[in-house]
Amino acid sequence: MSGSLAETELSGFARSGTEDRSQGVSRSLFWDTLRRLFSNKLAIVGMFMIGTVILVALTAPWIAAQHPDQNGIFQAFPQNNKLPPSINHPMGTDVIGRDMLSLVIYGARISLLVGVFAVSLAIVLGASLGAISGFAGGTVDNVIMRIMDIMISFPTVLLALVIVVILGPGLFNAMVAVGIVAVPAFARITRASVLGETGKDYVIAARSVGAGARRVLWRHVMPNTLSPIIVAASLGIATAILDAAALGFLGLGAQPPTPEWGLLLSRNRGYMFTSPWMVFFPGLSIMFLVLGFNLIGDGLRDALDPKLG
Repeated sequence: MSGSLAETELSGFARSGTEDRSQGVSRSLFWDTLRRLFSNKLAIVGMFMIGTVILVALTAPWIAAQHPDQNGIFQAFPQNNKLPPSINHPMGTDVIGRDMLSLVIYGARISLLVGVFAVSLAIVLGASLGAISGFAGGTVDNVIMRIMDIMISFPTVLLALVIVVILGPGLFNAMVAVGIVAVPAFARITRASVLGETGKDYVIAARSVGAGARRVLWRHVMPNTLSPIIVAASLGIATAILDAAALGFLGLGAQPPTPEWGLLLSRNRGYMFTSPWMVFFPGLSIMFLVLGFNLIGDGLRDALDPKLG
């Protein structure tokens, strides 16, 4: 009995030591990733850019001069409403007298919402399909991947247009369309990562002790495929914002009076040469936010690569 008790205590100590070491390794990998990320100057610039947009979006009711639904100096003649940038209106006003700075500030909320929602939808659908495809193999893999191949063969904006036409124009339908369009990319990335993990020793060991396929996939394999998904998500938000802006520009995304940046470009494009500020500032805002996400995506890709110092 005493020998059995000693063996039990010893095995408990061994498990505890193994858990401590694994937790230490996880913490070490986490801090190494952060160190590499914050040592990337371009990634820091991207974080600053996105942080600025997020701060502006959160504080919109307090820093915007007027609500986007309010007309500022609306008069009977449109040419009298289009004021150029000034102290009172740093970005000028639009054709119905609305303050462009206020529209751009509130538009930041919509663009961030579009990017996060669309990519979240794409991750949930794409990562699930890719994981099942890569882990199951055979007929399941062929069917799922052929569907993804068909979807990816269409230009993204064209496919999003078809989906929006089916669902109907509107901001929510545009977000859903952009998310569905991004599903094949996440499915392919996840499938490739799962295929790279299924033959490793820890998966074989989990199967050898009787773990079921579902447990092995979601408990053991998927946590080790997160790095490429995180990088793809950061870059995918930038693409989603551009696609949503394109749908808004074509009149199939957000509808007036929503201050979505693509919609602002569409409504004001006729005044590009006479009142360029109405097009310049929404376009500059799109470029600023997309560039920020691209810089962070590149930084995350380098930071999560274990082969880099």
